[in-house]
Amino acid sequence: MYGVLVWPPERLRTFMEELQAAHGVRGFGPPHLNLRQPFEWPYEEEALFRGLEGILRGHAPFRLRLGRWGHFPQGVVYLRAYGGGAFRRLHHALEPLAPPLKELEGPSFIPHFTLALGLSEEEARSLAQKLPPPPIGSFTVREVALVRDEGEGLLEVARFSLGSPEASGSGSRGT
Repeated sequence: MYGVLVWPPERLRTFMEELQAAHGVRGFGPPHLNLRQPFEWPYEEEALFRGLEGILRGHAPFRLRLGRWGHFPQGVVYLRAYGGGAFRRLHHALEPLAPPLKELEGPSFIPHFTLALGLSEEEARSLAQKLPPPPIGSFTVREVALVRDEGEGLLEVARFSLGSPEASGSGSRGT
């Protein structure tokens, strides 16, 4: 399974990891924002790299504004994010890459950073109400990461600069 996502800046990542430790919760892998739902890729990974390069080339860096904490009824606590038209264009451009594993995209997709998974709805609601605001109000998204779910966590397989025809490098980002 693959994902296309945005890593938060160091200050936001550290803040979210400290909140997770303080409240004994965790998300799926390190804090991140999905630019599209996870998907299966049945072809060579190189074909996926080329497809992403083609899509991302036409999208410039954009500002991502952070909102309030919220929760989904499935027991998820998240930090809402707003990227405006630039985010929506990129999200929609990535949708046809491959079918999502679950039908969660489209008009109801809410950009967010997950803080906690697996809580009861009441636990999620209660936690979301008592969390402090993030230490930053916004940041500029300049890179997109392609990750693969290795069962134990997310492995970064490539990183792409927005607006650039080439990946800016590859590497891993442990669990």
